[in-house]
Amino acid sequence: MKKLAVLSNVLPDAWFEGQGITLVREAECARHLPVTLRAGTCSYLAFLPALLAEVDGLVLTTCCDQMRHAAEWLDAADRVFLFNVPSTLHQERLLEAEKARLMRWIAQLALRSNRQQESDARVCDVRTQGSAFANTASASANRTTADKTADRQQDTRQVADHGRIALGVIGGHFCGDRQQVEQFFAQRGVSLSLWGCEGGESVGDVAQRPNDAFYEHLKTVVTQRHLAGLIVVRTTWCDLWRLACVRLHEVLNVSVLEWVMDGQNHGQPFPDSSSRTRLEAFCELLQAERQEAP
Repeated sequence: MKKLAVLSNVLPDAWFEGQGITLVREAECARHLPVTLRAGTCSYLAFLPALLAEVDGLVLTTCCDQMRHAAEWLDAADRVFLFNVPSTLHQERLLEAEKARLMRWIAQLALRSNRQQESDARVCDVRTQGSAFANTASASANRTTADKTADRQQDTRQVADHGRIALGVIGGHFCGDRQQVEQFFAQRGVSLSLWGCEGGESVGDVAQRPNDAFYEHLKTVVTQRHLAGLIVVRTTWCDLWRLACVRLHEVLNVSVLEWVMDGQNHGQPFPDSSSRTRLEAFCELLQAERQEAP
């Protein structure tokens, strides 16, 4: 069965049902060996060569300029598909045309042998001009299939457990280990009740214009999940999420924190010192707001 990585929430699971493929929604960066990138490149791209070496195909979208760059950089048109997502309303015909193109590409996708996968990994390493893989893989590489299934089930949690403060995390592609994030917050009395980064639960299309529906949907989610706060994940290059964070401060009645992950490059342990300080302060803020609430 073909293994296909789809790294965007814009493309629904239903599109890939009955296609004879195993769907990968999150790259699980923490267990992939990253390559060294040139300056000015999104740190998330560092994990894509290793991911591409272990799947049959990779689907990216034009919602992010860095993903456009990634499709060209990987230089594997037969195994990397760039889905053109229209950014305007009334896009049904455009989406259907792109969906048909995607389905034709999936039908032509060939299974590859382990030897071909190893060859692809070497090609990716050479193309990044001598960039070396990290010396050791993350300890999470040894996680079992059962562990991963349990992680996916955690995405569907609706409310905080054991009386903890409910928190949501949304944004672009996440470069760290989600399990470590959950443990970090759990130790501080906070429960992740929403994981809306790419590959997680869909929170709407931030790239659509006008995107009033995106903000209205998030307002509803915050209310229904009883979220006390929201964290927006991005890197320097995530302009759409940077602008969305500013707007979310205005439209939501809960605290919002912008988490810039530039310091989390190349598989560094979570969290880096800068992130730890800001995230701990945010947890303290949520705790103080709970105590002050009537």
